[in-house]
Amino acid sequence: MSILVFGHKSPDTDSICSSISLTYLKNKLGVEATACALGEIRKEAEYALNYFKVDAPKIIDSLNPDDSVIVVDHNEYAQSIDGLEDANVLEIIDHHKLGGMKSNLPLSVRIMPVGCTCTIVYNMFKENKVEVPYEIAGLLLSAILSDTLLFKSPTTTELDKIAGEELSKIAKIDMEKYAMDMFKYGTSLDGLSVEDIVHMDFKEFEMSGKRVGIGQVFTMDIDSVFGKKDEFLVYINSTDYDMLVLAVTDIIKEGSYILYKGEDSVLSGAFGVDASQGVFVDGVVSRKKQLVPNLTDAISASN
Repeated sequence: MSILVFGHKSPDTDSICSSISLTYLKNKLGVEATACALGEIRKEAEYALNYFKVDAPKIIDSLNPDDSVIVVDHNEYAQSIDGLEDANVLEIIDHHKLGGMKSNLPLSVRIMPVGCTCTIVYNMFKENKVEVPYEIAGLLLSAILSDTLLFKSPTTTELDKIAGEELSKIAKIDMEKYAMDMFKYGTSLDGLSVEDIVHMDFKEFEMSGKRVGIGQVFTMDIDSVFGKKDEFLVYINSTDYDMLVLAVTDIIKEGSYILYKGEDSVLSGAFGVDASQGVFVDGVVSRKKQLVPNLTDAISASN
């Protein structure tokens, strides 16, 4: 039976590209694997797949107890597929904090503090001396550029930069031009509902006993969101989260506007701002390294 390889729900470019690239590597090493996605492909990942002419992974929404899986770009049950607790998890490859997954059998776990899961996957190609073909190099690079915001995110490491330089030569593209074209295509919000935008890149966390949702949308057109500010707030406040934060990240200004459900004091404590709907937090562009740890600390301090 083929091993299923997948990233988190509401899959971003890293989840899609790391699952496809790792599947390619596993198959080259004689391990039968199938790339999967836990949701529809977003525009940015769609751009990369179309540019490098790679088919999208199949979408799945549940697992059977006898399924064997490899989990990439996440390691928390709340962010993953139904049935994962009972499936056979063989491997976890990720760049986020430990999230509490358990297993009945020993497994391979590789979690590194780098900007992108695809940086780890690329280094696995090198370690196994497997050549990276053009299209896989393009997908790996696309994810790295996305997750590191063209190496401007505070999550960026030297390993990400080295991987980017080497992969750009294989993929034969100008990183800056390609990244900006990908961001422009991927951040278009045309035709999306308020609910779609909130959940476009959304993850759930447990923080000091509270259920917290954090959504993030990258855009070059802030007005397209703030023209519907009241609609966003109505929807955000209608959810059953104890706290919900939507970070509207301005790629050009390198910061985020915050819409939220929750206590003003928590938001102020997390980001050192006077809390108000739509407040701009300069320099905050990373959910993993800024939004999550800052909110975790602020919620803990408020209890």
